[in-house]
Amino acid sequence: MTRMLNAAPVAVLTFVLILMLAASALRVGFLPEDTAALWAGAITAGDGEVSIGRVVSAYPSIPYLATTAMEILTPAGTPTPALLAALILSFIAGVWFLAFRASGLGILAAGAATVLIALHPALLRAALAGPADMFFAGFLFLFGKGLYDLREQSSTPQVMTVALALLGLAFSHPMGAAIAGASVPFLVLAVRPSLLANSAPNVIVALIFPTIFCAGAFVYVSWVFPGSGWTFFTAPTASLAAWTAGLSRVFGERLTGALALNAGVMIALALALGAPVALAATYWVFRRRPLVAPAAVLVAATIVAAMIAVMTGVFGEPVSVVVAAPILAAIVMIRIPVVREHLPTVMALLVLGWVGGWASIAVVDPRIAAHARDLLHGSIGDRERIDALNLGHATIGRDGVLVDSFNAPAVVLGRAHARGLMAPQGETFELTMLFARIDAPFVAVPDPHSAGGAQDQLNKAFPTLYRLGAPGYGLVYQNPNWRLYERRAGRPVSND
Repeated sequence: MTRMLNAAPVAVLTFVLILMLAASALRVGFLPEDTAALWAGAITAGDGEVSIGRVVSAYPSIPYLATTAMEILTPAGTPTPALLAALILSFIAGVWFLAFRASGLGILAAGAATVLIALHPALLRAALAGPADMFFAGFLFLFGKGLYDLREQSSTPQVMTVALALLGLAFSHPMGAAIAGASVPFLVLAVRPSLLANSAPNVIVALIFPTIFCAGAFVYVSWVFPGSGWTFFTAPTASLAAWTAGLSRVFGERLTGALALNAGVMIALALALGAPVALAATYWVFRRRPLVAPAAVLVAATIVAAMIAVMTGVFGEPVSVVVAAPILAAIVMIRIPVVREHLPTVMALLVLGWVGGWASIAVVDPRIAAHARDLLHGSIGDRERIDALNLGHATIGRDGVLVDSFNAPAVVLGRAHARGLMAPQGETFELTMLFARIDAPFVAVPDPHSAGGAQDQLNKAFPTLYRLGAPGYGLVYQNPNWRLYERRAGRPVSND
């Protein structure tokens, strides 16, 4: 109990700072699309508007179910993803502080190291990105630490720890699934040679079997309920295309001549800039393979996963894997004893890694720089998302609103609940699309010339709906990107 109380100040400080940062980001409209979709899905599920089949087949499963549970338990309008992400990071920070103390660091050194790593730019980016990235970071730490335990003993508890970490990675984030797959060829390096010589296939099967079994079961459940076993694994091609375009602008074709190799080099550079203490620690124990191999497996799996994501296009943009830098720094601080013999150098390297983390984030995800300027100047970020939030707020008190909330999840967030929305998961929306006839009390449609409006299902089915409305409907609300029509005319038009 005393140890937990000692970690409380660091955990509380981390929790408060993350919540403040998230609140500032939300005020300027910085809400990643994945987080908006996750939050909207949790609100919809919490309101009972989603069938049990779609709930159990949602992906990524762990953050979706956790966000849904918290959405049910908290008051309406609570920024559930930000709250959950802050809780996860504060818990991780507390665990790190206790681990640093147990490894022999003094209370001040342990506190300083925890703050520098927990507030590393890559972890701050993950916290703002939402629960999926934070669950990914937590399971990545469990995986890396488990690799050291596996190399040390390779008994049943250590094998199960790594196996459960791989399972958690696969179901917490698409890039976690990529790392789980990419790590399989390297796992042989993390197992004790004596055990590997006797039963190498059995050990590898034991490590990956839980993930394979659960993935197969999940595919089956997803196939039974929504109707297709691969609906949960929709490739976020738009975000990946935008990221690869930025990568090409930075490197062009001159670096390696291949986009996937460029991505691997970029992630390797980000890890080196964000975790120089890991490079130094590896150099200090270079000839002691049990202390080097686990970290090498984690780095190799991360880089290969980024390359696989770019080559296949099914895991989204690999920006999330930069969180491996602070995770790697924390692991070597805990598991490599020689680090404590170079404490002044280590603390200087942690500061250097914090600064280098900002540089690596700016290179790997240039959008962060734009959002940082928005946070500093208080200007509005994503205009389309702000307009969708305003549209959702305008629908409060109006029931029977036909809207493609899958394409614009911010509408659900602005309304604060999904009750009263006729969304794509409902029968009314499906019948509207099937018979090409609108009969809802209200219908909301975005500007078809906007980025989101071009993908809106109602715009595709009714090309003139935004400009002319539907027969018998009158305009009751509009803003720069959205229009809301009512079946009974007579209410005045409000403009934003």
